[in-house]
Amino acid sequence: MNWALLAAGLGLALYQVWAISVRVLGSRQLEPPERKLMIATLVATRGLGFMLGIVLIVGAVWRSLH
Repeated sequence: MNWALLAAGLGLALYQVWAISVRVLGSRQLEPPERKLMIATLVATRGLGFMLGIVLIVGAVWRSLH
C-alpha cells in the first residue's frame, strides 16, 4: 500500500468536503439566485478537488493490488 498516496487522497477529499460544507452553510444568508450560483461554483471547483482526492485513493488501492 502506498500510504503517502492514500494519505494525500484522504486529506484532499476530506478538506474539500469540509470547505464545501462551510461555504454552503455560509451561503444561507444569500439571496436564492446568488446561493444557486455559489453552490454551482463550489461543485465545479471544490468538486473537482474532491474527485482528485478520490482518484488518489483509488490509485493507492490499485497500486497495492497490482
